[in-house]
Amino acid sequence: MSSAVRKTNAPRRPGPACPAAGLDAVCIAIADYLKRAQDFTPGDYYGSFWSEKAYHGPRLDYHAGGSHHHRGAGSGGLALWLEGRRRGNPDLLRRAELAFDWLAARQRPGGGYFEIQNNEKPSDWEHTGLEECSTIALAFAAHGLGEALAGGLPPKTSYRDCLLKAGHWLLAAERPAGSGRFPHHDRSPYDCLNANLHAAESLALIHAVLRTVYGRPLDIFYQGARRAVAHTLALQAPDGSFPYRAEGGVTINYTALVLWCLLNILERLPAERRADFGPPARLRRALGRAAAFLRVAVGPEGRPRWDRFETSSARHNLWTYAVTANVLQRLGGRRNLEAAGRLLKAMLRMRTPSGLLPMQDRGEPVTECAFMQADLFLFLDPFRGRPAG
Repeated sequence: MSSAVRKTNAPRRPGPACPAAGLDAVCIAIADYLKRAQDFTPGDYYGSFWSEKAYHGPRLDYHAGGSHHHRGAGSGGLALWLEGRRRGNPDLLRRAELAFDWLAARQRPGGGYFEIQNNEKPSDWEHTGLEECSTIALAFAAHGLGEALAGGLPPKTSYRDCLLKAGHWLLAAERPAGSGRFPHHDRSPYDCLNANLHAAESLALIHAVLRTVYGRPLDIFYQGARRAVAHTLALQAPDGSFPYRAEGGVTINYTALVLWCLLNILERLPAERRADFGPPARLRRALGRAAAFLRVAVGPEGRPRWDRFETSSARHNLWTYAVTANVLQRLGGRRNLEAAGRLLKAMLRMRTPSGLLPMQDRGEPVTECAFMQADLFLFLDPFRGRPAG
């Protein structure tokens, strides 16, 4: 396997430019915020996370009564699980389990998840008035639950059934069947690259967890992941980026997100099976070209060059700083580590008095967006210093 791919299995430690102490303080603040945001009101949302800000991108400043995101419970549950294990804190572990219990109970009969946007209104992107489940919401739910199960979460039958149904929903959504195209949501007409890779990561993780935790090896999920990766790698742009949609556009955010999903897959696989996802030289070239694009897209002061390299609605999100730093740090190499360090230092300079990062690098310093804070934790946590003591 190529050195670029091999590095993803190396211990995740801060590089020379990675401010580990500052990242530790941010992650502690996020975990404490998630504790405050967790909803223990009797009823349908017990164990979930309530967020003042209902969504992201252009609607970040839209006060719409808050939201209980399914993807937020996936990331938030995993964040509390990881922090609970790090601190040896049974209360955080219990809270994480309750979040996953809520997720398992909220899954739609077909295996998917509603996005849950403003005022708990299910998504209707295509204006059909029909049920539209979200590949992205499912993927973050599956990522959180799957990684927690791999890390010791009690393997309940409800969690097994949740992952099984999620995997089957994804395969049913693949259009055309066998193509490796997994839409962003039900009835989407677009070939969305990050949705393809989110589906691939979910299918690979579900396959691994069902096999190792539950003794249920379902090769159909593994093969679905392979198809999605092969299809998406072929859509890499000449500049090394991965556009949001196959039609084009340039994006820092979604290039980094495709890499994050791909690295997660490669790390989860046994070494002897990584070649199933493409010849080593091809993977090395794809990773290297994408990393080179991301390095160029990071300015000398650590701020992304939004005007030149971001045509999606993800402009100005701190989320983009974090996921980009995550993948560059994991790929390793002097230039990647230097770019990751600039991003992380720029983020830390924007910390609010609460200790939390703002959601955007401009305007009002909004922090009360639970699913974005939880995702920030997951991107930053691997590079913290060792626990005290």
